[in-house]
Amino acid sequence: MKELKFLHPLDIDVKWGELDMLGHLNNVVFIRYFESSRIHVMMQSGIWDLFAKQGLSVVLAKIDCNFLAPVHFPDKIQAQCALVSVGNSSIVVEHQLISKKTNQLVAHGQGVMVCFDFKKQTSAQIPAELKQILIDRLL
Repeated sequence: MKELKFLHPLDIDVKWGELDMLGHLNNVVFIRYFESSRIHVMMQSGIWDLFAKQGLSVVLAKIDCNFLAPVHFPDKIQAQCALVSVGNSSIVVEHQLISKKTNQLVAHGQGVMVCFDFKKQTSAQIPAELKQILIDRLL
């Protein structure tokens, strides 16, 4: 199995208002951190703009999260996202969240993004040249 490239890590401060009544990071926030990391990678790599120039974008079709350890305030999370595979119309990514306070992997999961044409309101094929750029830059 090929080693994943976790490019463009994103540090996120845990906010007091993101805690649940038990005093740890609410489970919904983990998914938000995944999203922030995924979008950050797409923007930093230039992929976001390349989709937009073709009149396309990506939408999240599936997400899962394995919670490994609680996160408390104060802490900073390093959110990471790596490309796993690129299909005809979909992109699979791996997410992981690492506590900067404990240096521990606190969550990981996979997401599936689908290429989407908002004018036609339907999924779309990833253009061949864009697929190759995804592979070259992120895989």
